[in-house]
Amino acid sequence: MPIARADLGPSAVDLLGPWARRVGRRRWTVVGVLVAAVAVAAVAFALSRSGDEQLVVRGPLTFNTRIDDRVTREPAQPGELLRLAVAARYARGADGERTLSRGAEELVYRDGGPAPSRPEPAGAPIAQLAIRMVGVMRRVRAELGPDARFQLRGEGRVKIGKDNAGWLARYQFRRGGRTWFGVRVLLMPDVAGTRSRVLDLSLRSQSSPVVPNIRLAGSNGPMRTPFYGVAFGTEAP
Repeated sequence: MPIARADLGPSAVDLLGPWARRVGRRRWTVVGVLVAAVAVAAVAFALSRSGDEQLVVRGPLTFNTRIDDRVTREPAQPGELLRLAVAARYARGADGERTLSRGAEELVYRDGGPAPSRPEPAGAPIAQLAIRMVGVMRRVRAELGPDARFQLRGEGRVKIGKDNAGWLARYQFRRGGRTWFGVRVLLMPDVAGTRSRVLDLSLRSQSSPVVPNIRLAGSNGPMRTPFYGVAFGTEAP
């Protein structure tokens, strides 16, 4: 019995039926396996996102970010708004030796002060944050001390999310006999004439297989979400 009106031409079943029979059962099985794998991956991604926790910090500088169960919220120290940490993880190799598989990390949010007073031609006054970063790096170097072998590795304008821009500095130092990578960001809403206070992000990541070089600090591992998922206000980006 036809399933479509004759005056409308052949149905999809009439057109695809001969082709489907030529493809054969084995190829259809492969297609089915691929579709199932994609579905499983999509479900796993959805479940991983559903496990995220949104953190909201309210005050003169209100912001929010997200963490998963690998990240711990620790008590904020004086001058801090929010402190997050990731514990180091170790694994035993085939020879029984205990080796570092994921390094420790810490991410601290602070109030970076009022917005720069002079407007700039487009967007937030980011160039003036570069001047402010000079003083921040001077204090970081003094805090770490001469034995830390502090090195400033680079700096420049950065975009975090579609609505925020700032000035970023990357540095490295030694702690406990290991190399650590630091990322410091002074962040603002990327809006001309904004009067929002500046958000100061300080990330420090222990060198490990997860973060083997300074370019991956903040871009790989558990701290990627809270670092790049930060937003001003109470609504998640």
